[in-house]
Amino acid sequence: MSSVRTRASEPTHAERVRSIIAAASSLSATVNGIRDDILGADLVRFGSRGIGLHVPDDCLPAREAAKAPAGPLPVVLEWTDVAPVAVQQRLRARVRLTGWLHARGPAPAGGPGMLLQPRQLALATGGSSSPVDPAELPAAEPDPLARFEAALLIHLAEDHQDQVAALTRLLAARELLGVTRVTPLALDRYGIVLRLDYLDGRRDVRLAFTEPLTDADQVGHRIHTLIAHSVRHGRRSTRA
Repeated sequence: MSSVRTRASEPTHAERVRSIIAAASSLSATVNGIRDDILGADLVRFGSRGIGLHVPDDCLPAREAAKAPAGPLPVVLEWTDVAPVAVQQRLRARVRLTGWLHARGPAPAGGPGMLLQPRQLALATGGSSSPVDPAELPAAEPDPLARFEAALLIHLAEDHQDQVAALTRLLAARELLGVTRVTPLALDRYGIVLRLDYLDGRRDVRLAFTEPLTDADQVGHRIHTLIAHSVRHGRRSTRA
């Protein structure tokens, strides 16, 4: 998907990848056939000098890089994006990045700092996997809600079911036939995704904001605008 769009209504694949990485509190690294789960935030950083991997010195990539400091180390990095609210099939996306690590000495903030040279990148959502050009990552901006989305969705689901119900007025009447439950599943600068549960299945629909937001403080206003819009202009939605 191109990163150049007019009136965007949802993130590009590259933006989605950057947002998943920004919000992640862990990643899985596979080196020499061995898998290691590494806990921590900001393990991957994007800067003018490239993509850096900043991990504890006792984790697998750091140990293996210490054994072969002269050459690049093949690595597979994976992130899992799980819905913070309780729904069936909570897995929203997986990111898989293959490439090489180049040791470059201790990072200023502590822990080994290694340069990550990406080779292939894939984003898996909804049972399908899409390739993403790694060259698009440095320029793609992570979503401003990435680090706050979990708390915002939980708050909306637990304390504002009246607003969730009001948002369903934006859906076509046929989409609500047989619906047993509506849950806010995802939230980003471009809109909100609702999970519709039926007796025989489920589907996700995206409600686009009238304009993208720039920080978390604007979420309430954007949702209230959506609700007001549904009253004035009837029902509309897009499949997520």
